[in-house]
Amino acid sequence: MDLSQIVPLIGDEELAAYRFLVATGGATMDRLSTSLGWGAGQTERVLAKLGGMRLARAEAESCSAWTAVHPETVKLQCAKPLFGVIDAWQAQLDEIREQLNTLSGLSADGAQDAGLSPVVTVEDMSDIHDLLEDCATRCAEEVFAVQPLGRGAAALARDVVCRTSGSMNPAVNVRVLLPHLSRYDADVRDCVDRILETGGEARTTAASLPALIVFDRHVAFLLDDEDTGKAHMVKHTALVEFIVHMVVSTWATSVVFQPTGGNNRIPESLTQETKTAIVQLLAAGYKDEVVARRLGIGVRTCRKYIAEMFGDLGAQSRFQAGWMVRDHMLVSGAGKTVGDHNAA
Repeated sequence: MDLSQIVPLIGDEELAAYRFLVATGGATMDRLSTSLGWGAGQTERVLAKLGGMRLARAEAESCSAWTAVHPETVKLQCAKPLFGVIDAWQAQLDEIREQLNTLSGLSADGAQDAGLSPVVTVEDMSDIHDLLEDCATRCAEEVFAVQPLGRGAAALARDVVCRTSGSMNPAVNVRVLLPHLSRYDADVRDCVDRILETGGEARTTAASLPALIVFDRHVAFLLDDEDTGKAHMVKHTALVEFIVHMVVSTWATSVVFQPTGGNNRIPESLTQETKTAIVQLLAAGYKDEVVARRLGIGVRTCRKYIAEMFGDLGAQSRFQAGWMVRDHMLVSGAGKTVGDHNAA
């Protein structure tokens, strides 16, 4: 709808006449004509236009006497025709959204039967932002997030778990799971402080899980880093349940986020733990950048650890290093079991 059809643009002549009517509290056509130096025809034309714009009205007793109408009154009068249009558009939008949600449910739970993918890849950052904001707004109970704050994590994910946008209901319970090494990242500590201040929880784990967010155990987003600008939305019931089970199981064995008091020096115990996790991820075929992001460390640090491990193990390839670490863990585990058995 063109608003100029409701409120035509005011010209210089109409503005001059309106100002005069405001200043004088009202005037006859003859007085307005004399004061502004206009002819009778011009004055009548200008007043007719002001009347059509609802900015001036003729007195009931005498059509020759005119008074100005307050702009706020005109604003309300002009808005009334739009209310119905807006309501109709909103109803149409709600209907379209409901239909699309129904289709989305069909493509999620009946993906195999319908030949549709149970996972939707979204590649536009603005679309990802809108989807996350929409889910955050609709979220009623809980948000589970894994690695949304560390190196390479999407800023959009940080905004959700830190409630930066304010779109999420304050009653929603936010739980964030991070790598152990994230405690030594000052930016992550600041984000965790904001999460805790709003009643959320934060824990750390040695497990190397992909970055993801789950809303109300109903829809999950698997998040790539900002360089790729991709997210994968999952609504398939069975897949979401599996993701939630994986996260909840890891949460149960995790530890409460422990601030380091500004000390960013990583202890040797965590360094060795990280090296073992790196080899396992490399053996699974992940690239350095993905491994670093999974563990919350820089790519240069990751490659430094890789070089050190290759030297320690005498491995010639990543795959070989993975098997060597695996064999070492099995032997260590077997030895521990035998020792415990003999002690018993």
